[in-house]
Amino acid sequence: MLSTRHSVDPLGQLTPPRQTRLLIGSMLLTVALIAALAFWDSERQAEATLDDFAQEQATLASSVAADLGNRLLGARRDALLAAELLLQGQPIPPRLREPYLALQVDTGSEPAAARGDSIAITVPVDAERRVSLLISLDQLLSGVRHLERRGALLLLLSPPAAAGAPAFYTTEGKRLGVAVLSRALAEGQTAVVVPRQEAALLGLPARMALAGLARLDGGPLGTFYVAAVSSALRERDRNRWARWRAVLGVLLASGLVLAFGGVALHTQRKELEMERALAIADLRRQRDERLLRASKAATMGTLALGITHELSTPLGVITGRTEQLLSRLAGDERASRNLQAILDQAHHIGQIIRGFLSLVRGNHPPTEPMPPSLVVQGAVALVEHRFAKAGVRLATAVAEELPLVRGDLRLLEHALVNLLLNACDACAACRADEGLVEVVVRARPGHIEFAVLDNGAGISPADAERALEPFFTTKPAEEGTGLGLAIAQEIVKNHSGELHLFPRPEGGTCATIHLPIWQGDAHAD
Repeated sequence: MLSTRHSVDPLGQLTPPRQTRLLIGSMLLTVALIAALAFWDSERQAEATLDDFAQEQATLASSVAADLGNRLLGARRDALLAAELLLQGQPIPPRLREPYLALQVDTGSEPAAARGDSIAITVPVDAERRVSLLISLDQLLSGVRHLERRGALLLLLSPPAAAGAPAFYTTEGKRLGVAVLSRALAEGQTAVVVPRQEAALLGLPARMALAGLARLDGGPLGTFYVAAVSSALRERDRNRWARWRAVLGVLLASGLVLAFGGVALHTQRKELEMERALAIADLRRQRDERLLRASKAATMGTLALGITHELSTPLGVITGRTEQLLSRLAGDERASRNLQAILDQAHHIGQIIRGFLSLVRGNHPPTEPMPPSLVVQGAVALVEHRFAKAGVRLATAVAEELPLVRGDLRLLEHALVNLLLNACDACAACRADEGLVEVVVRARPGHIEFAVLDNGAGISPADAERALEPFFTTKPAEEGTGLGLAIAQEIVKNHSGELHLFPRPEGGTCATIHLPIWQGDAHAD
């Protein structure tokens, strides 16, 4: 009897049954891989959706905190006004008392105790007096209460706590102890996942919830915390249905693959190629967008690198020849003084060039602690002749005993010089001999502010938003390159500072540099 079993032919090719099994195995493996990829992608999308939802809650909490801050500021003003009236022997008018459940000015008595639907706030007036306010939560949160959605979104407020973990209150005055929120505040988080058990205690569905947290510094009133807690039930349901749709899609795809065999595999291959092409196109689009955003900065960096490189050689020649002349004219005091000034300025330019090269290459410039007045003195000395030539007055006002800042002196001088020259040009263009530029240096909370104020033509808000972009300028092409403010911006950013430019209400322009205060060796790098 002849056998019908198929085997391998002498050339090593597979017989039809073996080919079929291999084809089916390949298709099943393909289906398994597609299922795994679909499940991974759905999980990734679910995590991204929850992250976005958490950020929305954090933004909502920040908005509520901003509204709360305005209301607390009004309460503090009322408290100080009430204390002033009593000091003058006048009674407190009803319009000051009516918004509050209690308002009393005392020097030692206990303030009004908070009830379930209110919080007590103490406003210090001086060393002996204080004003105690009892504010209802309904009034304090009246501007944001409409944002709540029963069973979906809950707003919580935590007033300043004397000791222990902060306590949260609902807008209805109910006190809640939410351990996960207390831990998140202690760790400085802005968003946190609330487990289903604690979500149920808050009156939300027994599903995972997300809370956004915001901190409000009320100054003498203390620190308040706001939490916006929202149930993630809808997001989780959408993610669950998305996973089920992925599973059903894979099962359908596997049925089609097994049913149609090679045709389905060919179609799937085409689809995968199309998906890959779309993904590549999307990546290219994203890359082009990043390149577009970085093109101006890259052009500026390349230009700065080329200019500084080309300046190095002639600067070396100037330095060498000046040193030779200085040695030959050692007996001529006036000539030696002038040559030494040239040599000092050449060294100054060399330091700026090295600083630029360090910035362009992405390195942090060498820094050292210095008084802010030293930066102003150096910058003013470099631009005095330009101001005298333009007929523009230059005035400085540096506060006494300012904290130190940390940075590269030459680069900071250069950033300030760019602001001063812009202000000088603005005044010279429209003010003739009445132009005035002021440099004001003062301490702000956590930073030192260098303000350059001018009474020139001013700048429009639209131009102020673009003024820090490379190559943007409102000057004629032969007078400006649009790089001065962009370079100053890069210098300030590399010193962990901020540069702002805006029009002054009385006319002219104000440019400010904010540099962090140096915290001493304990916080130094």
